[in-house]
Amino acid sequence: MPQAARFNVMRRLLLVFLSCLTLNAVAATTPNIVFIMLDNVGQEWFGCYGSEEGCTPNIDRLASSGMRVQHCYTAPVCGPSRTVLLTGRYPHSTSFRLHHDAALYSGGGLDPKREVLFPRVFREAGYTTGISGKWQVNNLYDEPDVLTAHGFDEQLVWPGSLDPKKVQGTELAKFWDAVKREDATETTAYIQHIESRYWDPVFIRNGKREEHPGKFGPDVTQEFAFEFLRKHREKPFMLYYPMMLTHGATFTQPVVHTPDHPEKDLPHEVMFANMLRYADKQIGQFIAELEKLGLRDNTIVFVASDNGTEKSFRARRDGRVVTGGLYTLTEAGGDVVLLANCPKRVPADRVLPLADFTDVYPTICELASVPHSPTHKPDGQSFAKYLLGETQTPHRDWILNEYHETRVVRDTRFKLYNDGRFFDANADPEEQHDLAQSTADGHRAAKEKLQKVLKSLPPDVEPPFHLR
Repeated sequence: MPQAARFNVMRRLLLVFLSCLTLNAVAATTPNIVFIMLDNVGQEWFGCYGSEEGCTPNIDRLASSGMRVQHCYTAPVCGPSRTVLLTGRYPHSTSFRLHHDAALYSGGGLDPKREVLFPRVFREAGYTTGISGKWQVNNLYDEPDVLTAHGFDEQLVWPGSLDPKKVQGTELAKFWDAVKREDATETTAYIQHIESRYWDPVFIRNGKREEHPGKFGPDVTQEFAFEFLRKHREKPFMLYYPMMLTHGATFTQPVVHTPDHPEKDLPHEVMFANMLRYADKQIGQFIAELEKLGLRDNTIVFVASDNGTEKSFRARRDGRVVTGGLYTLTEAGGDVVLLANCPKRVPADRVLPLADFTDVYPTICELASVPHSPTHKPDGQSFAKYLLGETQTPHRDWILNEYHETRVVRDTRFKLYNDGRFFDANADPEEQHDLAQSTADGHRAAKEKLQKVLKSLPPDVEPPFHLR
């Protein structure tokens, strides 16, 4: 081979070698992001938030060895809460101000032409993205490609629609007629025929429907999550893991038995606690899998809950009994769990006073150096620097929550509704003593400050379709 040719070959090999070194260096410094979210369970059930129920030892360890948000607001029911998280925008910005269950009732869902979800910007930045668990904010039969459009490379999702084997023909026609008439009594009767998320579950894997006889749904989604980690361990990844636990089997069946506690006739609160224990065990197993794969030190794991517990459940927290607040803007309904953990990146035993779900989007983007879309600006504020220990100053001094036409804003102590109700949220979390007429100096000044926040907010945008 001529000398010039040998030189060119060696040059190309050197360039390839240097390129590989650069990619490996980027992979070593770019964190993986995992966001795990539990369904329908409030702070009162978590030991790291003062629970006395003893259900969450693995999650509690993550909180104590990482960062916990003391007060985190999000909409108090599944659909709007997930929309806030995924878009980084408040309900007044997206118009998803009601629990529009697109998976079950159709009629429109979260539109990728209208909103840019964080998985999409991660994928565009070169991350491999995945989802395992519950989606709900689109009907995956009406929109079979929507998860891909929203940014997910790999998908295993419980569809959450009526089981076509159980409801068909004239019965299906009756259901859709009741949906159009918005007859809650008639539609509720059909919900017992929703596709199973627990025993003998149904999932859609990368667009293909699957049935899993004899399996427990959370075990199926856990194995998919493990497969995702193993497959993509060599390059940066983002995994969104919205668990089915601890939501009931259906709206009319608030609990389900688990493989660890197969008894079906226990009191509902005992069965609910067992569901949470199973979810906590799975999170512990997930962390162990990260360690086994050598991913633990470079993976920032977030754990959250999407809204409060169903009102039929109660738990002891800090010496008092707390009733679940699902659908309400009380502290039990909208002040949720949010913590983050990564041994080599997140300092231990840190508490962030205030955040809301809009902050997650800009935070994880900053952590991963992922740029925002020029067509989509989140409402939230990043707390990445506080999370990493680079600053001791909290990133905001108020948080906002909304549902339907009600807005509420709080600081580290007080909360104010847009209808004028005013409470000491710490001393009176059940909101039994309205301080709106109080003339105390501290009360008056705090109320005026929060009023200015409410007045500064824009009006609700019009929804793109009728919210059912």
